[in-house]
Amino acid sequence: MKGLSRYAPLLLRLSLAAVYIWFGISQLTSPDIWMSMVPDWATGMSGMSAATIIMLNGWFEIVAGVLLALGVFVRLLGFVLGVHLLLIARELGINAVGVRDFGLAGATLAIALFGADDFSLSKYIKDRRKNTSLNA
Repeated sequence: MKGLSRYAPLLLRLSLAAVYIWFGISQLTSPDIWMSMVPDWATGMSGMSAATIIMLNGWFEIVAGVLLALGVFVRLLGFVLGVHLLLIARELGINAVGVRDFGLAGATLAIALFGADDFSLSKYIKDRRKNTSLNA
């Protein structure tokens, strides 16, 4: 079983990346269903409409999800996405969606703590550079 444990961070990273990509696409294709979830403080503080915030957030989640799936900037993205989702969960409160988002935020922060796994592009590039410099 120890051999399989090395796949755990990959599974976690890819699963969460799929979640962020799906939600990002959903925000771009059906922004109307997300409008009520944008808090008043976000529109007031930013000066943007709820629709604009949803579109920007959708693109952010898609780009971050793709980079996370590739395994690029894993720690940074895990931290930023985790905190982002914690803020959303806090805003939603204690209900089915808020508790779910709290759990997803915790899993995303776990990715940040773990960093680049054996199957991430960042690790591959780092190992390649290391091997290239050793052979030079």
